[in-house]
Amino acid sequence: MELKEFKKSIKSDLCNIQNQSPFAKKKTLDRLNQALESCKDNSTKLDSLNEILFSNENENGTTLYDSVLLNLLSDSLERARTTSLTYLLEIKLTENLINKLIYQLEVLINNEQVEELRYLICKLILKIIEIGSVNSISMNTEKIIKIIKVSLSDNSPDQKEICSKLIQRLSDKVPNRIIYFSSELIHQLIGNLGNRQQRVRMESLQALSSLALSGSIKIINTLEPMVMVLATDNSPQIRIRLLQSIEQWCTKIPTTQQYFEFLLPVIIELSISDIKPIRNQAIITLNSISSNYYKERENELINNNNNNNNNDGDNETLKNFNISQSILIKKQFENKLNYFRLIDQDEVSEKKEGESINDDDNNIISLKSRQLILQYSQQIMKRFYRCFHEQELEQNIRDFKQTFLLAFIGYLGSLPSIRFIDAIIEIITIRKVDHFDQIEKKNNEIIYILGLLIDQSVFVPRIIEKFKEQLSDSSSSSIIDIPLLQIQFSILKQYFIGLLNNPDKQINSDSITLIIQQFKLILFKENSFTPIIIDFLLTISKLILKKTNPIINQDNNNNNNNNNNTINEFSKLLILLDINNGLTTTDNQSFNQISNSFTSLDYQLLLEKTGDSLIDEIVNKDKNQLIKQKSHLLISNYLCSKLSNIKKDKIQIINEKIKNE
Repeated sequence: MELKEFKKSIKSDLCNIQNQSPFAKKKTLDRLNQALESCKDNSTKLDSLNEILFSNENENGTTLYDSVLLNLLSDSLERARTTSLTYLLEIKLTENLINKLIYQLEVLINNEQVEELRYLICKLILKIIEIGSVNSISMNTEKIIKIIKVSLSDNSPDQKEICSKLIQRLSDKVPNRIIYFSSELIHQLIGNLGNRQQRVRMESLQALSSLALSGSIKIINTLEPMVMVLATDNSPQIRIRLLQSIEQWCTKIPTTQQYFEFLLPVIIELSISDIKPIRNQAIITLNSISSNYYKERENELINNNNNNNNNDGDNETLKNFNISQSILIKKQFENKLNYFRLIDQDEVSEKKEGESINDDDNNIISLKSRQLILQYSQQIMKRFYRCFHEQELEQNIRDFKQTFLLAFIGYLGSLPSIRFIDAIIEIITIRKVDHFDQIEKKNNEIIYILGLLIDQSVFVPRIIEKFKEQLSDSSSSSIIDIPLLQIQFSILKQYFIGLLNNPDKQINSDSITLIIQQFKLILFKENSFTPIIIDFLLTISKLILKKTNPIINQDNNNNNNNNNNTINEFSKLLILLDINNGLTTTDNQSFNQISNSFTSLDYQLLLEKTGDSLIDEIVNKDKNQLIKQKSHLLISNYLCSKLSNIKKDKIQIINEKIKNE
């Protein structure tokens, strides 16, 4: 009885609504809305409603759907349009009704001013795409795109979100058709990537990804400026969504390799994120991409000499790269290195090719992933260096770049990183003036890792060259860029902290000789650096004490001349520091510590050991040298005051040379 009354009531309202006054129409619309609400949990009523709407009741053969429901879409009364759209969202739409309905919705969206109704129109289009056949949706793609374009311009987050979903569904349904219209949607979607609402950014990114997967690969290139912004988004979900999109692009689009140079850095940086879900997703993404990449190239071995013309990477470096000796992987933040730990050779050798180094693939990148990073390392670094100053005003972007560089060096290891050492030194020098603590911390960690990985025979001469550039450039004006020189001192000190924390490494005498000579030249130019040099020597001396041998080994007979020269130069440096009043009488303990750690001799013993040879060296200088370099006389006078057994006759010779002048 209730169902019969329901059918009679709703049919009566639908038949009479168009001839009613506005007041009566509103009452009827309220009843229709109540009737529809009662259908939502009652399938029998809903079936009856569909039967009423689509049965031929009129003389001309039209249905209530055509004569009433569609007409209400263009009614001047907002409530009528709302009711019509609400009914259309609930009733069963058949294939043959779609074409006419889409046409009406296209007209309606251009005229509709009410935000809620525009949203309902898009919601109805979403339903049509889902239920429609490929043929019908393909035929109406252009009309649907026009509706989406108009709707994307709305400010409503709900509207922007559903439009992005429409693009995703349309891309899945008719990828071969939407590709022709993608250029009309890209810029609006990219604009939405900066929306304040996370859900809008998320769906917009997914929509762009869907368009790219449908064949519009150039979208990836257009997205390049936004990729780094998305990678630093405050929402972890956005960063995870970005990683998933990159994985889809790189595994489903064959030509994506051309974009590896800016896509891989995003994955590399996020693979050491301190947010575990992001870190795991980045590693999953990288492992998936590398597995797919090498699966497609299983007949092109990366160490094959026949691939010399391959632009994908430096095969010579790959050939010489011993992955078991320099592999670095992610671990929890336990020490100053923070992100990586060395893996024993035996541990790596037990793993098969392409297999992860850890039992949990979500925690560590595979060997193939490291090979992929290595293979594209040159292209990655070239682009990174070229675009380094882009988007520099954003602190998050600068932090992102330093985190990437940290991970990049760590994953490459020692030998491959040497190729980029000049660029790396330039970058860390620039970042030394960044005043944000997080960026400064990352910068110091990069230098620390360089100390662990890069041999001092490579790193130290390059820093010394930077010192020389400062001194030579300032020769004409006698002005030194003191802040820059201080930065270079800081880099050198941080490097040695990393070096001396590696149990297998120790400062060699060649490096210390270079440093001593340069420090002396700096003191001649700018004695204000005395406390900085002393601080450097004290810091290094504390670390050297942990080692078993001093840097300047006096018992090494094979290199006796070199050692004597080094110890003499070191003694000169300490003398000059003392002359410049870098140390007071209360600092004797520190002075002894420096001397002891470098030579195993207390400072006074060092002077006694080197005093005679230093005096002999000064005696052999001609008059012009003595006059030009005042330090010779300063050293000789200093030694006279410190040593009772100094050769007085030689001091007399030195004084005579000067007196004759």
